[in-house]
Amino acid sequence: MEKLVLMKNPFLKDVFEHADFVWTRPETINEIAFDSKPLIENHILMCGDTAGMITPLCGNGMAMAFHAAKILSDIIISGCDKGFDNQSRTQLEQAYQQQWQKQFGLRLRTGRYIQRFFGSEILSEAVIGGLKYFPALTRYLVKQTHGSTI
Repeated sequence: MEKLVLMKNPFLKDVFEHADFVWTRPETINEIAFDSKPLIENHILMCGDTAGMITPLCGNGMAMAFHAAKILSDIIISGCDKGFDNQSRTQLEQAYQQQWQKQFGLRLRTGRYIQRFFGSEILSEAVIGGLKYFPALTRYLVKQTHGSTI
């Protein structure tokens, strides 16, 4: 890919020809685990990447982190208005878990599932090549992995 695609750009070609690389092989997303993580651990509410690694197919991870922070901040503010005790803390955690799952759960599961098809060059090419013939399916998958607009 470096030679066939990236080096067509003269600036990138110069980088590839003159840079001192740290690793002998390129680092790829195939080596990163996108497993689900606990959303709440020891009463710590996770947000952003701590709540779950976002596969590249799921869109803008930063936007998702901001959205999750908004959900969390609204729930915390609501909890502060009511006063905190063990029962309200449990309710706060449950509310966050439910809203987070509603907003991101299916999106991340779908992205993790699709990501499995991109571990080998042959399978990746077959999936991408096949989707060219099914634009409606492609649009559906993008919608499933990128969520809806607000």
